[in-house]
Amino acid sequence: MINSYRLTALLLILSVVLSGCKMFGNNEPEYMASVEGAPLQIPAGLDQPAGMRPVVISMSLMRMPSGDELEPMPPRVVSTAGKHDTNTFMAWSAEGVYLMVKDAPESVARRLRYAIENSGMTMLKRDPGGAHVFHYKQVFSDDKGFFSSMAFWRDRPMDYSGKFMTRLEPDGNGTRVYLLFGNGELVDTSGSEHILGIFMERLG
Repeated sequence: MINSYRLTALLLILSVVLSGCKMFGNNEPEYMASVEGAPLQIPAGLDQPAGMRPVVISMSLMRMPSGDELEPMPPRVVSTAGKHDTNTFMAWSAEGVYLMVKDAPESVARRLRYAIENSGMTMLKRDPGGAHVFHYKQVFSDDKGFFSSMAFWRDRPMDYSGKFMTRLEPDGNGTRVYLLFGNGELVDTSGSEHILGIFMERLG
C-alpha cells in the first residue's frame, strides 16, 4: 500500500514537471503567427476615423568616448560637490571635461589670458573670444635622493606638454572652458584635468 502511494506521488510530480517544461519551453509568442488585417472599410456617409499621429522623439547626437575615457575608472571630476560655494569647478559633459566659471565669456577670456601668461605657459595666439592658443611645458621635480634612485621600477609621470587651445561656451550665467589640442581636437580626460586644474587654481 505504501509503495502504491509513493508511486502515485512520483507520477504526480513528474506530470507537473513535464507540464512546466512545456509551458516555459522555447515556444514562439503569439504575435509571431499574427497577420496584418485588411484596412477598415468605412460605410458611405460616415466620417473617417482620426488616426493617431506618431510621436517623434529626438535628441542631440552625443560624442562617442575615446582614449582614456574608455577605461573603467570614472573621471575624477565627475563629483562637483560644493560647486555652489566656489566660482570655478570642473564638471563632465557629453563633450568631455570642462571648467565651469561663474562669469561672463568676455571676462573669462580676459582672465584666461592672464592665467596662461602667468602660469609659465607660452601664449601663441590671443583671441578676444577666448580661443587662446598656447604651449604648455610640464616641469618635473627631479628627486635625486638615494632611495628615489633605488626605486627604478616606478613609472615616470605622464607628460602633458604640447600645444593647446581653449574654447568658451556660455552656460546660463557662467562659461564653460573646454581644452583642445592645437589641431582643434578635444583633449582626453587626464590631460584636460591636468591643465584645466591649473586654470581652476588661477581663476579661483
